[in-house]
Amino acid sequence: MNIDWVIMGSLLVLPLVGYAVYLGVQLRRQNHMQRELDRQVSEQRTNDDRDARQSVQIIARALLQKDLSHTEAAMRIAFLSQKIIATQDELESFKVFQQLAEATAYIPILDDWALLERSEQRRLTKEREKIEKDYGEFVIAGATSLSKLLLA
Repeated sequence: MNIDWVIMGSLLVLPLVGYAVYLGVQLRRQNHMQRELDRQVSEQRTNDDRDARQSVQIIARALLQKDLSHTEAAMRIAFLSQKIIATQDELESFKVFQQLAEATAYIPILDDWALLERSEQRRLTKEREKIEKDYGEFVIAGATSLSKLLLA
């Protein structure tokens, strides 16, 4: 009679042990996949940071050489700054570009600009130039700092 109970108990426990082993293997496989995905995301984030830093340097240098307007540089740098893992000093340098981009965000660009009448374009150009003048010193200081960004 005792042997019958042992056999019946074994018949109940063995499938449970097998299922537990199966779940353990699945969990290990899932953890491995998650670690690999985390590594890929980290690598992509590092690459994006490096590319964005390089682009910011180029834009800052172009601004300092007067190849770009303050507003155009600000819009581009403000966008790229979101892709950079920035230090506190870098965040301060980005802040002025973000502020200038926000201050001029209402001014149409590209095709929308071309659709405006000449008088409206002149009016908006004067407004933009005044805003750029207000931010001028800070933008140049920020561009000087950002032109020397460390590439990761």
